[in-house]
Amino acid sequence: MAKKILIIDDEKDMRVYLGALFKKAGYDVQTAENGEEGLRAAAAAPPDLITLDVLMPKKSGLRAYKDLRTNPVTREIPIIILTGLAQQQDFFGDELGALSRPDAICEKPIVREDFLDTVRGIIGD
Repeated sequence: MAKKILIIDDEKDMRVYLGALFKKAGYDVQTAENGEEGLRAAAAAPPDLITLDVLMPKKSGLRAYKDLRTNPVTREIPIIILTGLAQQQDFFGDELGALSRPDAICEKPIVREDFLDTVRGIIGD
């Protein structure tokens, strides 16, 4: 059975691109266009991995990350943060408190093979 990845990103082009990339690599894909939608999707049918954009309407990636990490249903799901922000490592800084850090932080635009290697390193094929 293929592993499932939930893509949470407000940019349609990014959802389409990542969806195609993951499907070609053999993963099942689900998408959400904002943090609120992504939280509902992750809780309803927990995926094997979540990719999460930082800057989104309705619920920012940071707020969605906090909610995912504090929900008993979703707190153990690996999360890769995708961001175009400079110094993305510092973006989370002290905002997360005692919450675990993301499994990976990847800068946009992604380098396809490096990004897939990161995904495979976290959840396998």
